[in-house]
Amino acid sequence: MCHFYKLSDDQKILLRDQLLAYAALIGGKNSLLKLLETIRNTSPHPLISKTALLRFPKGLIKWNKNVHRDNLSLLSTRMNARTEEKPNLMVSKEDKSYKNVANMLRSLGPLTFTVAMNKEEDGLGFNFKAFEIVDSDTTLMTPMFELFFFCSVSITKKILNFNPEINNDTETEESAEDDQTL
Repeated sequence: MCHFYKLSDDQKILLRDQLLAYAALIGGKNSLLKLLETIRNTSPHPLISKTALLRFPKGLIKWNKNVHRDNLSLLSTRMNARTEEKPNLMVSKEDKSYKNVANMLRSLGPLTFTVAMNKEEDGLGFNFKAFEIVDSDTTLMTPMFELFFFCSVSITKKILNFNPEINNDTETEESAEDDQTL
């Protein structure tokens, strides 16, 4: 997802619609962007919070499981090793890091996030999962988890404002510079 310019128009539209639906549930695009900016500006990375909770101006985001620093580091390594053809986070059984990756994914597999608002009039909130576990050899990261915790806010803005009728051929390698992951 952080490499938005590599997605097909259909994938971009699907992602945009899902983000717009989530934005509507928490009070609009600005509320969503404030949430994402809060996540980016939190140091150390918010996922390793011992309380499994992060407050933002209009609400909070909480998750059901603590994430340890070594699991976050390994997840980041696996994210960077993915390709468009092979989005799987799991490594082959012959790989030296198989046991560590399998344990990390088993530990983080049930990770779910709840975005709740302080006031009912601000919105209803929503839930999303971190991973989609296809089978014992295939685990994919959900686009929302990647967008919320690893992609830059500028990528999310591009997704929210994506319009397929406008010629998108003007995106160049500048877009690649914006697409930074952890």
